[in-house]
Amino acid sequence: MKKLLLTTIFGLISSASFSSVATPDLASGYYTTQEVLEFGRKYQVVKEQLNNSGYELQGCEQQPVYYFAQPSEDVYLFSQAECYYSIPKDPNVYSFRTDYATVVVDIYYHQLNYLYHEGNVNVSYFTAY
Repeated sequence: MKKLLLTTIFGLISSASFSSVATPDLASGYYTTQEVLEFGRKYQVVKEQLNNSGYELQGCEQQPVYYFAQPSEDVYLFSQAECYYSIPKDPNVYSFRTDYATVVVDIYYHQLNYLYHEGNVNVSYFTAY
């Protein structure tokens, strides 16, 4: 991961962001945070667009959001999932250029119905030379 960060210093960085409204869609709920990543509507659209552009999933990490006290709101930000994508290089073609994409999915928790909900989905693209 450190190598990836160092290569971006020398690369051209461009980013794009696709965001939804700040409140999650309460019409669809999921029992686990993993189900949000598997079946979330907005993330599925972004994932399909990345796959169509030649990006492959490298891995996902979830970072929980810690609070000093239990939030009093019915719906609160529970965690953020970060998924990393890159376009694989052709081993027969020598190139210094690598394209990357990072997708951040906000995962909300509803305390009354005990379900997780998909929130904002942000995509950042960058190219390292």
